[in-house]
Amino acid sequence: MKREVCLLDAMQSWAGCENLSDLHWLDDIQRLRLSHKLEKLPPDAASLFEWNDALVYLTRQPPEETAQAARGRLIRMLSVHENGI
Repeated sequence: MKREVCLLDAMQSWAGCENLSDLHWLDDIQRLRLSHKLEKLPPDAASLFEWNDALVYLTRQPPEETAQAARGRLIRMLSVHENGI
């Protein structure tokens, strides 16, 4: 599968953010919508680097060893209000 947009750029677009840094200021509903969008993506839709890049950038959590684990934690963290994004 050829990707032309990196995962963080896609997330920025899906959330309707003008700047990538705006992802840090999403409200609860926007984060939940974004998590649902990510749930539809299989782990192999992005590289391990991209999943971890999004995880670390948005949640300040350490990277995971697999794309599946990074995807799962990113989705969980976006779904929780107390995540500090």
